[in-house]
Parts: sequence; structure tokens; C-alpha cells
Amino acid sequence: TDPTDMTGPRVEALIEQVQGVHKGIVDARQANSITPVVAERLEMRTARIGQAAEKIAASDHGRIPAAQYHDLLRRLDNVDQRLRVDTGSGFLMGDGSDGGNYPNG
Repeated sequence: TDPTDMTGPRVEALIEQVQGVHKGIVDARQANSITPVVAERLEMRTARIGQAAEKIAASDHGRIPAAQYHDLLRRLDNVDQRLRVDTGSGFLMGDGSDGGNYPNG
């Protein structure tokens, strides 16, 4: 399905999110914050999420049902968080009282 055939705010939001994560991966790679291998792994995960969104939208007249939309967003957020951890910009959990803070993700 041509992405221009997909309609609705969920599809548009998901496409924008995928593009944002992709840009973050490209920027991190260009800044040498991540290795080419890490960048490729994250790109593959991001691409699979985008492909899943296209497949769902193609099978539902250009729409993505709420449950599947939230699942795709969760998966994309996991990739984004992994990127943050891999670049050292992920937020940390814990207050340090047990000896340190730990990456959230």
C-alpha cells in the first residue's frame, strides 16, 4: 500500500514517530554516538514496526485499530529508549542509595 493511501490521525502520528526515531538513529550514527552495528540493529527494529503499521493499515482500509496502535507505539518507544541508553542519554532509575543509578530500558 502506498503510504499516501493510509489515513487517520493514528497512522499519521505513527509515521511521524517512526520518522523521528529514524532521524535520531541517523543523527546518533553521524555523531559517532553509536556503532554502525547498533545503528543497523535499531534501524531494522524501526523498519519492522513501520512495515507492521503499513500492513495493519492496508488490511483495515487505511486505519490502525487502537489496540494495535498502542502496541506499535510501545514497541517504537522501546526502540527509542534503547537508542537513548546506547547513546548514554537514557534517563536513569534509582536514587543512588544502593550504590548507583541504573538505565531505564
